[in-house]
Amino acid sequence: MKQIIATTLLSFAVIALLAIGGYLFIQHEAAKSEEPDAAAGSVKDPEAQKIMDHLETAGTGLPEAMNETRMQFYLHEMTHSKVYAEDKWGTARPMTQANIEELLAIVEASSFKEKAFYRNTLEDWQNGDFSDAVDVHNTIWHWHGGSIGKATRLMSEEEEQAYLRTHLQ
Repeated sequence: MKQIIATTLLSFAVIALLAIGGYLFIQHEAAKSEEPDAAAGSVKDPEAQKIMDHLETAGTGLPEAMNETRMQFYLHEMTHSKVYAEDKWGTARPMTQANIEELLAIVEASSFKEKAFYRNTLEDWQNGDFSDAVDVHNTIWHWHGGSIGKATRLMSEEEEQAYLRTHLQ
């Protein structure tokens, strides 16, 4: 009898791990299929500024109908150009004024549960204040059960420029 219970529990554990792994894989693959289209912030490196100028004019390509989960993923992915984390899952989403303004308009027209959080975040970013990017990243990361890739700090300007060159060209 003990062997049957142990086998049953082990089977459920394996199935649960496979389900979680499948979910994370699907999320990762879905995020990879979306194309980044712009970069953000002011940079001093002329090469990086050229990238930023090109990406800023490329348009946002945000979906017209955005649900709250997608809003969370967009904000989370936008923080990737500002925060340091061992691993970053999802698309490198540009932190442009155009993206920020469009997301803010979507938030204002929404009835999202966390509307105040998104509005405060986007208004800070609109004013060039990214000091909360680590908290924003980790809050959304936590909401989605994050276990790998917690942000630990803001990146330096040099790290941001390197990230933009690598991920948003």
